[in-house]
Amino acid sequence: MQRFAPLTDDRLWTAGDTRPVPGREFVLYWMQITQRAHDNFALNFAIEQADALGLPVLVYHGLRHDYPWASDRFHTFILEGMIDLTRDFEKKGIQYACYLDTRSDEADTAAPSPLIALAHRAAIVVTDWFPTFIMPRQLKALRAKIDCPVVAVDSATVIPAKRLSKAYSSARHIRPALMKDLDDWLLPPENPEPMHRGHFALPFTPITPTRKTIPALVAACAIDHTVSPALVWTGGSKAARTRLDWWVPNGLPRYLERNDPNLDVTSKMSPWLHFGHISVHEVLLAARAGGPGEQWEKFLDETLTWRELAFNLCTHEPKHRTLHAVPEWARKELDDHEDDPRVAVYDDATLESATTGDALWNACQRAYLRDGWMHNYLRMLWGKSVIGWTENAARALRTLEHLNNKYALDGRDPNSYGGMLWCFGKFDRPFYRRPVFGTVRYMSLKAAATKFDVKRYIASQE
Repeated sequence: MQRFAPLTDDRLWTAGDTRPVPGREFVLYWMQITQRAHDNFALNFAIEQADALGLPVLVYHGLRHDYPWASDRFHTFILEGMIDLTRDFEKKGIQYACYLDTRSDEADTAAPSPLIALAHRAAIVVTDWFPTFIMPRQLKALRAKIDCPVVAVDSATVIPAKRLSKAYSSARHIRPALMKDLDDWLLPPENPEPMHRGHFALPFTPITPTRKTIPALVAACAIDHTVSPALVWTGGSKAARTRLDWWVPNGLPRYLERNDPNLDVTSKMSPWLHFGHISVHEVLLAARAGGPGEQWEKFLDETLTWRELAFNLCTHEPKHRTLHAVPEWARKELDDHEDDPRVAVYDDATLESATTGDALWNACQRAYLRDGWMHNYLRMLWGKSVIGWTENAARALRTLEHLNNKYALDGRDPNSYGGMLWCFGKFDRPFYRRPVFGTVRYMSLKAAATKFDVKRYIASQE
């Protein structure tokens, strides 16, 4: 008998009364960051509620112009995903309503938003749980404006984040909690179809993007047009699965060589995982089925342990965008060495434009500027270097957040904050004392030449 990943109560994030409002038209699924029609616990919960009420499900997916770092890059990737969503929801018999906000900041916003208008017609609103970026405050704002319950559902983690009731300080501490009952959680989610179907009038004209129309749709939005689409990436579940199907037989067998950025052996699934175009369950199950044992175990540790450690951080630490999230010992070391001489101090423009005095760092930054993705080992070098090139740790963190979130397709994510804060000592231990860093771990751009062909990597980014 087929076993499925359970949709348990600890995947549900509620506030107050959760009883559906009687006499309404539908159950509304407000899609935010779990942008897929499969392996989606939020969608499954919406279908479950709708079936119990004898109602259809309506999916609302809005793409606004005013989210932080909004640009052609992110709009394009999301709209490409909407192509697959349109097809997949049609197969499920669920109305999928895409709203593209093309208003300028000066536009009249007196009329209620499409989301509010639809929520007033819903028996219950189901949405995606996500512990960082704009999602927490958007959830809070919606709950304050409507009279029906709003339930956020965790589709992002393997082990429900709520189940881990405390913050963990390191990978070795969280690992036993994740592995204890992993066989009961790392299962394929169900993919039910609703019992009831319906088609509803909308308070806006929905879009149905295509490859040909996406550039014009993006151009009509009041967003940052200087950050161009990442041409080596295509958004959507289809593209994610194409990469996964290639990587399992070709990249995973060489996964122990993953720290060489000249080799295509990392999964590169992070952009699609961030936008929810594919589930972490699907990625891990495919790797488990196809990977050699040692390589699979290492991939599991990085994709389960370190990823869920980052979600745990953002769930339990509201100030995860600041140095407050860094251990006290590391903050003290960085503060104590704030006056140490720097080899160089670069302004924001020099860092962003990849025109520092170090060719390897510039190549790393160009990978962000052009491709919207950077190899993980290089991200550590990239981040550590900025600490040494700025006046203090606070400015270094602000700089890393801006550069990562503005350019990286997988930015604005718990993994982003987990990785950036690691550069400042989070999840780590003291090392040998060095200038600027104190006992916070230091990494050398020059020493990278002993680990991989640096000249080859630099040439690849020119």
